[in-house]
Amino acid sequence: MLYIDTFSYNDYDNVVRFLMRHNVPIANRNKMKMVIAAEISNELADQMQNEVDFEDMISIRETPLG
Repeated sequence: MLYIDTFSYNDYDNVVRFLMRHNVPIANRNKMKMVIAAEISNELADQMQNEVDFEDMISIRETPLG
């Protein structure tokens, strides 16, 4: 399980779209806090960072920020 923190709503939407397109199970998501918990591999997370044109930085961690 990885926690993906975004810093814009557009980036949040881009992450959710990417995960859905790759059939990644989303365990939890909260658009107000802009965090997504998903069963994504580190390799696919790296691929997402390379393929998606994010407006801002994102944080991918094994533990939640809050």
